[in-house]
Amino acid sequence: MFYNSDDTTFISSGFDEPVLYAPARTGSQHSCSALKIVTAFTDCDRISTHMIKLSEGMKNNSFVKGLKVDIILGMTKSSLSQKKHEDIRRLIRFLQGSKDMPNISCRYICNGTEVHSKLYIWEHTNRDGTILPRFAYCGSLNYTMNAFYKRREIVTQCDGLKAWQYFQSLLPDTIDCFDDGVAEKLKNVVNNNLADEEEPDNSEMEYRRYDHATPVDTIKISLLRADGTDTGYGSGINWGIRPNGTRRDKNQAYIPYNVADRRIGFFPDRILPTDENCPMFKVITKDFGSFHMRMAQQGNKALHSVESNAILGEWIRKRLGEPSGAYITKQMLENYGRTYVVFRKYADGTYLLDF
Repeated sequence: MFYNSDDTTFISSGFDEPVLYAPARTGSQHSCSALKIVTAFTDCDRISTHMIKLSEGMKNNSFVKGLKVDIILGMTKSSLSQKKHEDIRRLIRFLQGSKDMPNISCRYICNGTEVHSKLYIWEHTNRDGTILPRFAYCGSLNYTMNAFYKRREIVTQCDGLKAWQYFQSLLPDTIDCFDDGVAEKLKNVVNNNLADEEEPDNSEMEYRRYDHATPVDTIKISLLRADGTDTGYGSGINWGIRPNGTRRDKNQAYIPYNVADRRIGFFPDRILPTDENCPMFKVITKDFGSFHMRMAQQGNKALHSVESNAILGEWIRKRLGEPSGAYITKQMLENYGRTYVVFRKYADGTYLLDF
């Protein structure tokens, strides 16, 4: 339906650059600023890593500014569990709340038959403000980590206008993942027995799998200031609560990586001394899904969540039973029974984060 006579086809590997990034790179008169995705399945890890790379590219001017990504998830009525639905919404809420991230939305097919299509459409904005579909790809490639990195897939460049029209034709049958009517529209979303068998993304099962495996190393890191007296005001887990009254998300936080706690090589450090950022790594929590972290600040004296630096703060407050944005004291941590977090490192580079 969408094929051109001069198709460019990618087989098995190397999908990231041509499909997810190349059209947004600066320096071309046809650089694109919006990506529309139709996918049968997705997962939070794929969404996170994609948005993080786009964000970093916007900051260093390798990607155009103001990028926008709109996702339609097609296999929802039979394959979307309550837990996965909650994980997707939590992740996208954090991404939408971060000023450094692309503008992102996710809609579910809720009317008619489910959609098994896989389609990526890049839009270019002309000088007069008109928006035109510039590049489009279709094939077997779901917007998932498995499809991009673990399976044999095929992607073919296709007719941009027809692909765009197909995307638009699906919109009347969708509902925003944050809509209050999701549970009613998608009866099966509230069925905890559902499992996405084709593209599994169950954070609870993932935590249990690693929890029963043997880590290669473990480290305990204090949530207190270096002198151990308290948590700090406008720093550490209270970083978003500013002493000078600056308005921030009060859940913004980082874990202080004080000298006394450090272990060289436990977390990935900069590959080159001139690299702006340390490599990120994936962490899995028992009750808050997975997200990505990295060492940050001068001298790597902090650990923060990459998708949004409010993730850590909201997770810790949830574990403590404190309201969102609450000021956290040493006494609260002591009452909880821990003034520290524990990272468990595994051979594949994944970490469990316990508190």
